[in-house]
Amino acid sequence: MPPQPAYILHSRPFRDSSLILELLTPDFGRISCIAKGARRDKQRRQRALQPFSPLLVTLLGRHDLKTLGPLESAGQPAWLTGRAVYGGLYANELLVRLLPEGEGFLAIFAGYQQLLGALAGTSGEHSAELELPLRLFELNLLRSLGSCPDLAYSPRDHGAVRADAVYRLTAEDGFVPVVVPAGQALRSADFAGAHLLALAQLLNSAGEGERPPPPADALAAAKRLTRQLLQPLLGNRPLKSRELFRQVYSEG
Repeated sequence: MPPQPAYILHSRPFRDSSLILELLTPDFGRISCIAKGARRDKQRRQRALQPFSPLLVTLLGRHDLKTLGPLESAGQPAWLTGRAVYGGLYANELLVRLLPEGEGFLAIFAGYQQLLGALAGTSGEHSAELELPLRLFELNLLRSLGSCPDLAYSPRDHGAVRADAVYRLTAEDGFVPVVVPAGQALRSADFAGAHLLALAQLLNSAGEGERPPPPADALAAAKRLTRQLLQPLLGNRPLKSRELFRQVYSEG
């Protein structure tokens, strides 16, 4: 296997002195490997095996569980502070939980790099700073996995989502138009067409440079949407990173 760009998503002890690493790579997606002796070689190798650091790795062996060969730094680590650290840990946990092993998702790898850059650009002092990069990462991940309906299209209407309409998220038909009486609050699965279009534009323009952020109410709708789409994929087992964030900052 030729050298691969990689990020470490998770590590755990293995036997007396080794680690089992979960890596994210562009060609092979999530892949597991053994870093032999990494816990013993604390001065050099273990120091290099840190999260949020771009690496170039060589993986050896023919079995599903590879052995980590030579590795080198592929750039400066993303320096995350405060709440941004937990945003990065949350993204890592999502990837470990949701990505099938051995399948390459170049868009997910690129989206992860973009997320780390955005998180590193925040102060980490305010949760609001994390909303846009995390929602964009989640939407990109869900779309790449085939688990996000087209945000700008309504199959029931056989046409584009209308900004002045309301749509209900359904498992069978994606976004279905519904009539909401004036003054009645939207259900949790209902979304304003204008918000869906704003999110579709955001997702489709990702990576094209600076774009004006969507309105705060559209970001709130995005959080509600991604949680609904992620829930059946994650099941009932809670996310450790989310629980840890709540313990530290007493926030949801």
